[in-house]
Amino acid sequence: MSVSEALDSLRSEIAGCSLVAFADLSSKIVLTASSAMKPAREELDALSAAAYLVLDGAVADGAAAVWGEQSDISAETAMLLSQSEARIFLRSPGENPEALICVCAPDCDLNAVVDCARTTLKRIVSET
Repeated sequence: MSVSEALDSLRSEIAGCSLVAFADLSSKIVLTASSAMKPAREELDALSAAAYLVLDGAVADGAAAVWGEQSDISAETAMLLSQSEARIFLRSPGENPEALICVCAPDCDLNAVVDCARTTLKRIVSET
């Protein structure tokens, strides 16, 4: 299964999921995305920048300090929740600086999104 097919499958599996993207954290670029409507490049750029901030950047560092975690350990999962949407960010396992980003309805089942996304991300990483 290709990365694009995996993203399409994940998006269709999660109720209320409008966009799923696979990003390179080191370059802050979305490599591929699945969306009901084609997103603007600027939207994808903003998502990849947000993924970097919450998983590797200043937000991740601040959260580590608040939770008392070692700052040399990278965040694996982060969420940005608002009244209009839920953005879920997951870091790929292993050495690769990649992330999966899901944009969903604000009332989505966050546990289900994280579980499905984590399974998809492991599959993508193992096949590439």
